[in-house]
Amino acid sequence: MRLQKVTGFIVYSFPLGEADQIISCFTSSGNLVKFVAKGSRKVKSKSAAAVQLFILGEYVIYCGKGLPFLRQADIIDSFTPLRSSWAKSGAAFAVMELCRLLIAEEARETDAFALVMSYMLHLKEADYSPLVFDAFRLQFAASLGYEMGFAHCAACGCSLNSGWLLWSAGGAVCSHCCQQSRYGMPVRQEHLALLHVMGHQSFSQLEERQYSPAQALAATKYIDSLINWLTEGKTKAQAFRSLFETDR
Repeated sequence: MRLQKVTGFIVYSFPLGEADQIISCFTSSGNLVKFVAKGSRKVKSKSAAAVQLFILGEYVIYCGKGLPFLRQADIIDSFTPLRSSWAKSGAAFAVMELCRLLIAEEARETDAFALVMSYMLHLKEADYSPLVFDAFRLQFAASLGYEMGFAHCAACGCSLNSGWLLWSAGGAVCSHCCQQSRYGMPVRQEHLALLHVMGHQSFSQLEERQYSPAQALAATKYIDSLINWLTEGKTKAQAFRSLFETDR
């Protein structure tokens, strides 16, 4: 008998049989852990609340043959303010989806976990901001080793006044380097500057920035492209942003 205690966010659940669920948890050790929560779909289940999406909890699991089984669950933070806001809950679901798609079982992505924790706590206290959400996605990619450069050409290193976004090259490239590839999105200098700031400033600092709706929409377009590239088009949650970003 081997018991293991993990702390993390519930990022995904899948029905198993009539009353069980397979749970995916992004843990503080930076790994994606899967376990079976027996009976968690029953109305009177003691563990049902603790295995809801984007719950932060502490879980004791029994590791034997096959998938581990949940033995005990305690909620650390249910992020209740997010659940009463369509925009905030939409953003939280999108964050959990990124964790599910991009974190491996033995990844040890502790920086990514710290960033997710930071954004979820920020979202709990502050109003939802599309620019901050996009900054999280950009910084999340960087925490996984996909940091993109926007000040200099990722291929030749020259300074950029404008250019093309080529994610496989590592960010923005100059027109000369982009000619060597059939792909790339044109990007203006003001958008390059904004993307650079979004990749390096804290969420609270970004809340204080002044930016136009056109700039925010451009940033969303570019970062949507990055996330689609990283997930190979598997992400779905960001497609529903139009439902909760009613002012855009």
